[in-house]
Amino acid sequence: MNFRIGRKEATIAAGIIIVLFLSLVAFRVVQRYGNNHRDTATDTSAPITVSDVYLGTVEETLFYTADLHAENEAEVYSLASGKVIKYNYKEGEPIRKGATLVTLERQEKWDEYMPVVVEAPISGIVAREYLDVGELATVATPLALIVGGDTIKAVVKVPDVEIGLIKAGMKARLTIAAMPGAVFDGEVHGVSPFLDPNTRTARVELSFKKTDPSFASGMFGDITIITKQKDNVTCIPVNALLYEKGGRKDPYCYVIRDNSAHKRSLTLGIVSEDTAEVIAGLKAGVKVAVSGRDTLKEGAVVRIVAKP
Repeated sequence: MNFRIGRKEATIAAGIIIVLFLSLVAFRVVQRYGNNHRDTATDTSAPITVSDVYLGTVEETLFYTADLHAENEAEVYSLASGKVIKYNYKEGEPIRKGATLVTLERQEKWDEYMPVVVEAPISGIVAREYLDVGELATVATPLALIVGGDTIKAVVKVPDVEIGLIKAGMKARLTIAAMPGAVFDGEVHGVSPFLDPNTRTARVELSFKKTDPSFASGMFGDITIITKQKDNVTCIPVNALLYEKGGRKDPYCYVIRDNSAHKRSLTLGIVSEDTAEVIAGLKAGVKVAVSGRDTLKEGAVVRIVAKP
């Protein structure tokens, strides 16, 4: 039996095929759109980094700079004029008090054959020799500089608005740009009761333990005086803080719980350069948003990412 497909039947079959093809294409488009939509929804979570609230130490500090000096410094002079015959110690060498540092050829005619012997007035290190052999030294000409001692001394000039915050015995730290990584611990040794009427500043003397032998008198240092310190208090990084108004009014942060952000008002205590004391509003152990906190709102879905 022979079957013939007429033009009408062929047209219907072609239409069915076209409809099936378009349906398949539409299904694939909808499927891809759905996948992309789900990916987009996932990407709408806010990427943030977090920090733990912890128990730590906070400090109120004042910052100054100063020239630094050895505990003992002595410029050496001769009691009589004469030409330098010999330095018995080189720069950088240790010397004991009473040792002959320099020998001079006496200039007075009445005793020209007796050399002038100049002794070290203190024990320490010969830091500098000012003259060369053959040069003339008078009683007003320094011959050498000797430095010694186990501490570093500094004097800072403190403005009148800050001088009342500083007391003798307060702890201090010293860092020196020429000695990267070195930190010297010390304290306030004395506070002058006199205020310079021209500069409105008072002198504050400090001393630091010389724990690094590479320290050289005359270096320049950065000094931090600790005026108040609290231990074992609730702390967060300063860069986790936000404020409702300008300045430092009405502080708050975002606590991160179950991948969502929750606004928390705070009462702060001491706020240092990098750490803030939290008196009320947080407990140790929770996580707070750090980077990305500016874009958060209450209940926002977040995604914690590693620090760069």
